[in-house]
Amino acid sequence: MREETLKDHQERMNRVMVYIQQHLDQPISLEMLAGVACFSVFHFHRIFAAFTGETLNSYVRRLRLEQAANRLCHTRESVTEIALSAGYETPAAFTRAFAQLFKQNPTSFRKTKLVRLVTQQQTIIRPKQMEVHMKPEIKKRTDVKAVYVRRTGKYQTSAKEAWEAVCNQAFPKGLVGPKAEFIGISYDDPAITAEEKLRYDACITIDGDVKPEGELGVLTVAGGNYAAFMHKGPYENLYKTYQCAYGEWLPASGKKLREAPCFELYLNDCTKTAPADLLTEIYIPIE
Repeated sequence: MREETLKDHQERMNRVMVYIQQHLDQPISLEMLAGVACFSVFHFHRIFAAFTGETLNSYVRRLRLEQAANRLCHTRESVTEIALSAGYETPAAFTRAFAQLFKQNPTSFRKTKLVRLVTQQQTIIRPKQMEVHMKPEIKKRTDVKAVYVRRTGKYQTSAKEAWEAVCNQAFPKGLVGPKAEFIGISYDDPAITAEEKLRYDACITIDGDVKPEGELGVLTVAGGNYAAFMHKGPYENLYKTYQCAYGEWLPASGKKLREAPCFELYLNDCTKTAPADLLTEIYIPIE
């Protein structure tokens, strides 16, 4: 495949991935996504499978079921409510599909994950500094545009690769302004999604319009209400703050999660800051 053609296909597939993520709770058809990508229906499903390693139906079904699994873990919604929101007409159909992916029915999965979450909370040693930081600040953000590059795989590896790629393209193009925010979006829970399918977007906010080019895409980081947790320390320990936020703060707060991805706002330069002094705000979307 010629380099120009590859860049063109990457830009189109980026649009499709963003569209799918933003419309998981709505009907999604092959024809609709082919239109987003500006490909014929005949060619689109083959190109999609080549880029993702999954058929379109398998990819969308997996994302919806993984989103449902997250709701089983972190909300009190009934299985029926979650089934309907995932696009299944009956709880029985949802249970069959869920069990096929996770090897457990939704009720058993919820019980197993809740027990594991409680056990994790009991084994995490939290210094006093973290206890203070676990009191989030409720913030309301506006929508903001960003250029981004996506990588998949283990977060520690994919995040580094994504940041190298986006910085190597955004800085030379003059896209990084003095007020740019550096945001990481980890769409998937490693406890639910297979490691090789974890999705990470390295995002740099921009002013004005920018034309996507190849793997350098453009997306909107959704505004709305967020619980913002301050994490101080190495990125490798971010998961501990996530566990405390979801396992302790969320159930006690009475807040409800909103259908939007969490994101991380990196407040200092990791190439110039000691790991122990790194500051990261974790934004959890709430209603």
